[in-house]
Amino acid sequence: MAVARLKTSYASAGLDYAEAQVILEAVGPANESVSVSYQVLIENEAKLWPAWLSALPRGRRALRDALTADAGECFRRAGAFDNQPAVEVVAFLDRLANLARARVNLPLLESGRRAERLSFMHELANCAEMHGAPMVEWVALDDNSAGYDILSSRLVGGHVVPKLVEVKSCRGWPLRLIITRNEWDIACRHAEAYVVHFWDLNVERLHELSWADLQPHMPVDRGDARWDSATLNLERLHGF
Repeated sequence: MAVARLKTSYASAGLDYAEAQVILEAVGPANESVSVSYQVLIENEAKLWPAWLSALPRGRRALRDALTADAGECFRRAGAFDNQPAVEVVAFLDRLANLARARVNLPLLESGRRAERLSFMHELANCAEMHGAPMVEWVALDDNSAGYDILSSRLVGGHVVPKLVEVKSCRGWPLRLIITRNEWDIACRHAEAYVVHFWDLNVERLHELSWADLQPHMPVDRGDARWDSATLNLERLHGF
Protein backbone atom coordinates (compact mmCIF):
# COMPACT_ATOMS: atom_id res chain seq x y z
CA MET A 1 0.00 0.00 0.00
CA ALA A 2 2.83 2.39 0.90
CA VAL A 3 4.64 1.63 -2.38
CA ALA A 4 1.45 2.25 -4.35
CA ARG A 5 0.99 5.64 -2.66
CA LEU A 6 4.62 6.51 -3.32
CA LYS A 7 4.26 5.62 -7.00
CA THR A 8 1.14 7.77 -7.21
CA SER A 9 2.89 10.74 -5.59
CA TYR A 10 5.85 10.35 -7.98
CA ALA A 11 3.54 10.24 -10.99
CA SER A 12 1.55 13.30 -9.86
CA ALA A 13 4.85 15.18 -9.49
CA GLY A 14 5.96 14.16 -12.98
CA LEU A 15 8.69 11.85 -11.61
CA ASP A 16 9.64 8.32 -12.66
CA TYR A 17 9.48 5.92 -9.69
CA ALA A 18 10.94 2.98 -11.66
CA GLU A 19 13.92 5.06 -12.79
CA ALA A 20 14.45 6.27 -9.22
CA GLN A 21 14.61 2.64 -8.10
CA VAL A 22 17.21 1.84 -10.76
CA ILE A 23 19.36 4.79 -9.69
CA LEU A 24 19.04 3.91 -6.00
CA GLU A 25 20.09 0.31 -6.69
CA ALA A 26 23.05 1.54 -8.77
CA VAL A 27 24.38 4.17 -6.38
CA GLY A 28 23.37 2.57 -3.08
CA PRO A 29 22.42 4.44 0.07
CA ALA A 30 23.55 8.01 0.61
CA ASN A 31 27.21 8.37 1.50
CA GLU A 32 28.28 10.27 4.60
CA SER A 33 29.94 12.72 2.21
CA VAL A 34 27.40 14.68 0.15
CA SER A 35 29.97 15.32 -2.59
CA VAL A 36 30.79 11.61 -2.93
CA SER A 37 27.08 10.74 -3.14
CA TYR A 38 26.68 13.21 -6.01
CA GLN A 39 29.80 11.90 -7.72
CA VAL A 40 28.39 8.36 -7.67
CA LEU A 41 25.07 9.63 -9.00
CA ILE A 42 26.77 11.55 -11.84
CA GLU A 43 29.00 8.61 -12.80
CA ASN A 44 25.93 6.40 -13.02
CA GLU A 45 24.24 8.98 -15.26
CA ALA A 46 27.38 9.21 -17.44
CA LYS A 47 26.91 5.57 -18.47
CA LEU A 48 23.83 6.71 -20.44
CA TRP A 49 26.06 9.01 -22.58
CA PRO A 50 24.42 12.37 -21.77
CA ALA A 51 25.16 15.31 -24.07
CA TRP A 52 27.45 17.00 -21.52
CA LEU A 53 29.84 14.03 -21.44
CA SER A 54 31.57 14.99 -24.71
CA ALA A 55 32.45 18.42 -23.27
CA LEU A 56 34.45 17.03 -20.35
CA PRO A 57 37.79 16.40 -22.11
CA ARG A 58 37.90 20.14 -22.97
CA GLY A 59 37.85 21.16 -19.29
CA ARG A 60 35.49 22.49 -16.63
CA ARG A 61 34.57 25.67 -18.52
CA ALA A 62 33.27 23.69 -21.50
CA LEU A 63 31.50 21.29 -19.14
CA ARG A 64 29.74 24.13 -17.29
CA ASP A 65 28.51 25.60 -20.59
CA ALA A 66 27.07 22.22 -21.63
CA LEU A 67 25.10 21.57 -18.43
CA THR A 68 21.48 22.30 -17.67
CA ALA A 69 20.77 24.19 -14.45
CA ASP A 70 19.84 21.00 -12.59
CA ALA A 71 22.86 19.05 -13.84
CA GLY A 72 25.11 21.99 -13.03
CA GLU A 73 23.82 22.00 -9.46
CA CYS A 74 24.60 18.27 -9.16
CA PHE A 75 28.17 18.90 -10.34
CA ARG A 76 28.48 21.83 -7.94
CA ARG A 77 27.42 19.64 -5.02
CA ALA A 78 29.87 17.00 -6.19
CA GLY A 79 32.64 19.58 -5.72
CA ALA A 80 33.43 19.74 -9.45
CA PHE A 81 33.43 23.54 -9.60
CA ASP A 82 35.31 24.27 -6.39
CA ASN A 83 38.13 26.78 -6.85
CA GLN A 84 40.55 24.31 -5.27
CA PRO A 85 38.95 20.88 -5.81
CA ALA A 86 40.10 17.97 -3.67
CA VAL A 87 42.30 15.25 -5.17
CA GLU A 88 39.32 12.88 -5.14
CA VAL A 89 37.20 15.36 -7.10
CA VAL A 90 39.86 15.80 -9.80
CA ALA A 91 40.10 11.99 -10.06
CA PHE A 92 36.30 11.87 -10.45
CA LEU A 93 36.42 14.41 -13.30
CA ASP A 94 39.28 12.52 -14.94
CA ARG A 95 37.29 9.27 -14.84
CA LEU A 96 34.41 10.98 -16.63
CA ALA A 97 36.77 12.53 -19.20
CA ASN A 98 38.33 9.13 -19.89
CA LEU A 99 34.86 7.68 -20.42
CA ALA A 100 34.17 10.41 -22.99
CA ARG A 101 37.49 9.75 -24.75
CA ALA A 102 36.73 6.02 -24.89
CA ARG A 103 33.46 6.75 -26.65
CA VAL A 104 35.24 8.95 -29.21
CA ASN A 105 37.90 6.28 -29.80
CA LEU A 106 35.41 3.42 -30.15
CA PRO A 107 34.84 3.91 -33.92
CA LEU A 108 38.63 3.87 -34.42
CA LEU A 109 38.90 0.66 -32.42
CA GLU A 110 36.07 -0.91 -34.42
CA SER A 111 37.73 0.08 -37.73
CA GLY A 112 41.03 -1.36 -36.53
CA ARG A 113 39.46 -4.66 -35.56
CA ARG A 114 37.60 -4.83 -38.87
CA ALA A 115 40.89 -4.36 -40.74
CA GLU A 116 42.57 -7.02 -38.58
CA ARG A 117 39.78 -9.47 -39.39
CA LEU A 118 40.11 -8.70 -43.11
CA SER A 119 43.86 -9.40 -42.91
CA PHE A 120 43.30 -12.56 -40.86
CA MET A 121 40.85 -13.92 -43.46
CA HIS A 122 43.20 -12.88 -46.27
CA GLU A 123 46.11 -14.77 -44.70
CA LEU A 124 43.94 -17.81 -43.93
CA ALA A 125 43.05 -18.02 -47.61
CA ASN A 126 46.68 -17.67 -48.68
CA CYS A 127 47.99 -20.27 -46.23
CA ALA A 128 45.22 -22.76 -47.05
CA GLU A 129 47.03 -23.50 -50.31
CA MET A 130 50.47 -23.58 -48.70
CA HIS A 131 51.55 -27.11 -47.80
CA GLY A 132 53.17 -27.29 -44.36
CA ALA A 133 52.16 -23.78 -43.28
CA PRO A 134 51.42 -23.51 -39.54
CA MET A 135 48.11 -22.13 -38.30
CA VAL A 136 47.61 -18.39 -38.83
CA GLU A 137 47.51 -16.56 -35.48
CA TRP A 138 45.59 -13.39 -34.69
CA VAL A 139 48.26 -12.20 -32.26
CA ALA A 140 46.70 -8.82 -31.42
CA LEU A 141 43.70 -10.48 -29.79
CA ASP A 142 45.98 -11.85 -27.06
CA ASP A 143 48.84 -9.34 -27.01
CA ASN A 144 48.57 -5.88 -28.55
CA SER A 145 52.15 -4.98 -27.58
CA ALA A 146 53.82 -7.59 -29.81
CA GLY A 147 54.57 -5.04 -32.55
CA TYR A 148 52.54 -6.93 -35.16
CA ASP A 149 48.95 -8.18 -35.38
CA ILE A 150 48.95 -11.37 -37.44
CA LEU A 151 51.49 -14.20 -37.53
CA SER A 152 51.23 -15.89 -40.90
CA SER A 153 53.47 -17.61 -43.44
CA ARG A 154 54.72 -17.19 -47.00
CA LEU A 155 56.79 -19.12 -49.50
CA VAL A 156 60.36 -18.03 -50.16
CA GLY A 157 62.42 -20.21 -52.49
CA GLY A 158 59.97 -23.07 -52.02
CA HIS A 159 60.22 -22.91 -48.22
CA VAL A 160 57.54 -21.82 -45.77
CA VAL A 161 58.83 -18.89 -43.69
CA PRO A 162 57.17 -16.65 -41.07
CA LYS A 163 55.28 -13.53 -42.09
CA LEU A 164 54.65 -10.84 -39.46
CA VAL A 165 51.72 -8.64 -40.43
CA GLU A 166 51.05 -5.26 -38.85
CA VAL A 167 47.54 -4.10 -39.80
CA LYS A 168 46.65 -0.46 -40.44
CA SER A 169 43.50 1.14 -41.81
CA CYS A 170 42.09 4.51 -42.86
CA ARG A 171 38.71 5.90 -43.88
CA GLY A 172 39.71 9.50 -44.61
CA TRP A 173 41.73 11.22 -47.33
CA PRO A 174 44.59 11.53 -47.89
CA LEU A 175 45.41 8.01 -46.82
CA ARG A 176 47.86 8.02 -43.90
CA LEU A 177 49.28 5.38 -41.63
CA ILE A 178 51.00 5.75 -38.28
CA ILE A 179 53.95 3.55 -37.35
CA THR A 180 54.96 3.47 -33.69
CA ARG A 181 58.54 3.11 -32.48
CA ASN A 182 57.82 -0.37 -31.11
CA GLU A 183 56.35 -1.50 -34.44
CA TRP A 184 59.34 -0.18 -36.37
CA ASP A 185 61.83 -1.75 -33.96
CA ILE A 186 60.14 -5.12 -34.56
CA ALA A 187 60.13 -4.44 -38.32
CA CYS A 188 63.87 -3.75 -38.31
CA ARG A 189 64.62 -6.92 -36.34
CA HIS A 190 62.54 -8.99 -38.79
CA ALA A 191 62.96 -7.00 -41.99
CA GLU A 192 62.55 -9.99 -44.31
CA ALA A 193 59.41 -11.22 -42.56
CA TYR A 194 57.66 -7.95 -41.65
CA VAL A 195 54.90 -6.40 -43.77
CA VAL A 196 52.22 -3.79 -43.21
CA HIS A 197 48.70 -4.50 -44.40
CA PHE A 198 47.12 -1.13 -45.07
CA TRP A 199 43.37 -1.23 -45.68
CA ASP A 200 41.61 1.62 -47.43
CA LEU A 201 38.26 1.00 -45.75
CA ASN A 202 36.52 3.43 -48.09
CA VAL A 203 36.71 0.75 -50.79
CA GLU A 204 38.01 -2.20 -48.70
CA ARG A 205 41.23 -2.32 -50.72
CA LEU A 206 44.42 -3.89 -49.37
CA HIS A 207 47.92 -2.46 -49.89
CA GLU A 208 50.78 -4.65 -48.67
CA LEU A 209 53.97 -2.76 -47.79
CA SER A 210 57.33 -4.38 -47.10
CA TRP A 211 60.09 -3.11 -44.81
CA ALA A 212 61.92 -1.92 -47.94
CA ASP A 213 58.86 0.11 -49.00
CA LEU A 214 58.71 1.86 -45.62
CA GLN A 215 62.37 2.31 -44.70
CA PRO A 216 63.20 5.32 -46.96
CA HIS A 217 60.32 7.29 -45.40
CA MET A 218 61.04 6.59 -41.72
CA PRO A 219 62.56 9.22 -39.38
CA VAL A 220 65.91 8.80 -37.65
CA ASP A 221 67.06 9.72 -34.15
CA ARG A 222 69.26 12.78 -33.82
CA GLY A 223 71.42 13.56 -30.80
CA ASP A 224 69.49 12.76 -27.65
CA ALA A 225 66.12 13.00 -29.42
CA ARG A 226 64.22 9.81 -30.20
CA TRP A 227 61.09 9.66 -32.30
CA ASP A 228 57.99 7.87 -30.93
CA SER A 229 55.73 7.61 -33.97
CA ALA A 230 55.75 8.48 -37.64
CA THR A 231 52.84 9.46 -39.89
CA LEU A 232 53.30 8.41 -43.52
CA ASN A 233 51.33 9.67 -46.51
CA LEU A 234 50.45 6.66 -48.64
CA GLU A 235 50.58 8.65 -51.88
CA ARG A 236 54.30 9.13 -51.40
CA LEU A 237 55.05 5.46 -50.85
CA HIS A 238 56.13 3.03 -53.55
CA GLY A 239 53.20 1.59 -55.47
CA PHE A 240 50.64 4.32 -54.71
